[in-house]
Amino acid sequence: MISVFLLQWQRFRRAPAMILSFLVMTVVFVALLSGNDPAERPPILAYADDSLGEAAAEEWLASLNETEEFEFQLMREKQVREAVSAGDAPLGLRLMDGDYRILLAADDVSRFALEAFLNRKYQQEMRLGQVEQQVPGSDIRTQAAAAMKEPALQVVTSTLDGKEEFQYDNRLQMLFGMTLFFSVYTIMFSLVKIVEEKKQGTWNRLILSPVGKLAIYLGHLAYSFAIGYFQIVLIFVLFKYIFRFDVGDRFGAILLIAACYTFAIVALGLLVTSLLSRPPQLKAVIPIMATGMAMIGGAFWPIELVNNGMLLAISKVLPITYGLDALKGVALYNRSWPELSEPISFLLLFGVVCIGIGISLMERRTY
Repeated sequence: MISVFLLQWQRFRRAPAMILSFLVMTVVFVALLSGNDPAERPPILAYADDSLGEAAAEEWLASLNETEEFEFQLMREKQVREAVSAGDAPLGLRLMDGDYRILLAADDVSRFALEAFLNRKYQQEMRLGQVEQQVPGSDIRTQAAAAMKEPALQVVTSTLDGKEEFQYDNRLQMLFGMTLFFSVYTIMFSLVKIVEEKKQGTWNRLILSPVGKLAIYLGHLAYSFAIGYFQIVLIFVLFKYIFRFDVGDRFGAILLIAACYTFAIVALGLLVTSLLSRPPQLKAVIPIMATGMAMIGGAFWPIELVNNGMLLAISKVLPITYGLDALKGVALYNRSWPELSEPISFLLLFGVVCIGIGISLMERRTY
């Protein structure tokens, strides 16, 4: 087993281009697609006109930044106008005494959300100001803030089916989806060597050697697992510690789930290899299969957005669906181990079944 395992690494050292290309493509796709997050807005550049003093402008800015809907940054008027004119900022904000103006170089759909937010905020401030004028000396703002912290009524929301609310993080969706997607290519293409060896007669010569048939299989499977798992772990480490993606505090659980997913894909690759007898067939089927699994399993977009019953039924038998569910369960929902047991158990069971069927079919096939 060890000799076969090391032989595969020697082959990789002589021709690493294909495996490294999948690694590079994963990094490029995640970096490009995760940067286009509609939920993340750039800060709104704001300036105060002459009707508003510096202290009042700072108070307004602090009030506007109390919520997480928008982030406002106070700058000089010239800087704001230059940034908007140059296209560095989609819009700007002019703070006035009791009013505001939005600066636009071109029409931007985000201005509607900003305008609604500012209208709500200014109306709230106007009401508080009117109460302060009617009741001089009252600390109405402190009282209102205290009342908001301890409201008279509390509303608890829950879904009708009892499931947890869907959370979406574009960066994690792209990181997990693209990583699991490209790892399918790496793992399955590494198993093509088995068919090539059987086709060329190298397999028969190995069987006649002191190395047992089971050891030969294990050597190939161990190499495919190692190269696929190494790629996944390297991507996760790179984006967690270099690009500062927030994957949660349970990185060990993420690595364990990645190992279970890698095992399932290795087993699936062996099953596919046992069904096809020629390397060109495998090289044609693998991209179709990998892309189809990624699309149906939720690698390109969240599976929660899919409403088609047939597609959802197909996704229930794909390992990538359960791999993504477990990874997002750790990073987004902080699920406990009992809650993660279902996707992990499926991946392990799927792997065992596919390996058993794959080896059985491969031994019966003539090349």
